[in-house]
Amino acid sequence: MNKRFFYNRADRKDIISYCDAVWPEEVREVIHRADLASEQSFIFTHRWDMERCEIPVTFDNKIDWTYRFKGDFEWTVNLNRSRFMSELGQAYWLTSDEKYVTSYINLLKDWSMQNPLSIEEIHSSKEQNYNVKDTWRKLDSGIRIVNWIKGYQCVRESRYWTSEVEQLFKEAVHLHGTYLSIAFTPHDRQSNWGFLETNGLFQIAMLFPEFLESKTWLSIAVDRLVSMCELQIFEDGMHNEQSPMYHHEVLHCLFECVWLAKKNEYPLPFICEESLERLFLASLAFVKPTGYQPMISDSDDTDIRDILCRGAVLFKRGDLKHQAYEQLDYESAWYYGKEGIDEFRNLVANPPSTSSIHLSESGYSIMRSGWSERSHYCLFDGGHMDIIQAHGHDDFLHLDLNVFGQDMLIDTGRYTYMEGEERRYFKESFQHNTTIVDHTSISEFKDSWTWGEIARTTPSYWKTCEAIDYAEAGHDGYRNLKDPVQVVRKILFVKPYYWLVVDEFQSNEAHHFAQHFHLSEDVSVQTYPNRSEAVCKLNEKEGLFIRSITPAKLTKDRCWISRNYNEKHPSSKLVFEHKATGKTRMITALIPFQEIVTEDVVIKEIEVRNTFGDYFTNDDVTGLEINIGKEKHWVVVSHSGPNSFQFAGHHITGSVMLVKNEGDPPHKWVVKV
Repeated sequence: MNKRFFYNRADRKDIISYCDAVWPEEVREVIHRADLASEQSFIFTHRWDMERCEIPVTFDNKIDWTYRFKGDFEWTVNLNRSRFMSELGQAYWLTSDEKYVTSYINLLKDWSMQNPLSIEEIHSSKEQNYNVKDTWRKLDSGIRIVNWIKGYQCVRESRYWTSEVEQLFKEAVHLHGTYLSIAFTPHDRQSNWGFLETNGLFQIAMLFPEFLESKTWLSIAVDRLVSMCELQIFEDGMHNEQSPMYHHEVLHCLFECVWLAKKNEYPLPFICEESLERLFLASLAFVKPTGYQPMISDSDDTDIRDILCRGAVLFKRGDLKHQAYEQLDYESAWYYGKEGIDEFRNLVANPPSTSSIHLSESGYSIMRSGWSERSHYCLFDGGHMDIIQAHGHDDFLHLDLNVFGQDMLIDTGRYTYMEGEERRYFKESFQHNTTIVDHTSISEFKDSWTWGEIARTTPSYWKTCEAIDYAEAGHDGYRNLKDPVQVVRKILFVKPYYWLVVDEFQSNEAHHFAQHFHLSEDVSVQTYPNRSEAVCKLNEKEGLFIRSITPAKLTKDRCWISRNYNEKHPSSKLVFEHKATGKTRMITALIPFQEIVTEDVVIKEIEVRNTFGDYFTNDDVTGLEINIGKEKHWVVVSHSGPNSFQFAGHHITGSVMLVKNEGDPPHKWVVKV
């Protein structure tokens, strides 16, 4: 019985004509990488290559499949994941040039000859979690066989694809199925590795029913998918390693399984499709106005609008299309063919029902002024370290900020997985937009993949409405200091005018406190230390004021930003510092501006009284009057819990309050009781 793949010969003309017309640059890139692979030269520049490398490596004679470029094992695993085999197949369809077929065959033969695997080797590698050797790791094998299959669906039409080559290919597929069916551990069930491995096994079992084991393999793969959906995908839709990069790797694998099952009318358990939709909606929640994912927790600066295209078609969701490309992306055209291209074109794009959202299980709060390309955006990380503490960074209370749709404050990225000071640099707290006590990182860094004592989150709070967003979270990362310090960060977004970042510290003795803010590389920065303010410009007319409301020493330092693996660029960071004892507050205003000067924004502290008329101290309450253009606002933040407060002629009960002078009477919000 012939099984249906994502695309077949009948789809070829429609896919190629669409890609040539709409995505010519992607076509050129695919052909370029396929040309390199035909010459035994390899480069990893696809947006979803997990560890990119822009420098081609050429093997003049025999390919060394264990070669480590500049000593980096991640280059080795990228080579053995074989994306080039998929692209050789695509290049063949795109050009009809038979050289891509012969190159596919030669690489298939060479890899298979140099990398034999026996059943004995698989079983004897159990203590290494079945990662037999550099070229036979579970993760890479799952990815590799999927790429081989994608290329195979194209090249098998060629006259050069003989019965002898077909037999060699089937033997290689069967060997991968045997390996992936055995090589699975309880930890894989909890890790993104499990999805990447299981996708390979699922596709083998679904597409090659002629194998005697395929029925069993399919059952194994489905059982694994169900258990992994239960374990790994939070109710809020975020993958539990809390890394957008690996969230999308999991989404991609589950998507391929769900869509292939639908193509073959195979009924997967409901949890698979339902979990996939939640993954797509989490991506929609955190996508930046640029269309890119945030660079938190080992993530690159990757455009995810192709992912949103894919979900829009599969689930017929106009909200996903709203943030996707205007036309179906290149890869989705291969997945869906003409029918999907037409479905996407006819789908009505609608903005999501809410602009701001809190992902309660993962702890991410996303604040937006809207859904346009020029909207303001803030992502606040008030969640825990990722479940298996692998891709997590020491970024408790970190925030990302886009103003007028452009990157302003960003995560510094990951840069490398190689052990050393550069890995440590990008993982520790100092390179995140968070708070530091006594020049000490929040959690205990051990090595590239291991943490010692980690911070634990304290109770968080979230509220959103048309006028404001508010998020509050804390951690106990400084519990082991000689004099422990409690840390809480509160962020109030008064839409669309400004954010107030309120950092509270509770201790008994004197400590050094610091707020770190890392700026996008293209932002120009002018500091005014005498008034603890920085003017950060995106261009001549637009930018952000960063102003400390409370006493703080402001310095401007250099930092590195890594938007992609193996790539880093110099940028600037701002550090606000303060020394104090007992209850300490550091309050910073983040104010987007457009053709205005700093004097147009006036912020001053005001006095706040209790119901008996007695004044609160600054240790207990902060009251602010904010004049921005023609608007006048009053904000009161209690540092000692809820109370009844009198300020600026108003009397309100709560712990965080906002009053605007618009209308009669003024508008009042109890943001948090």
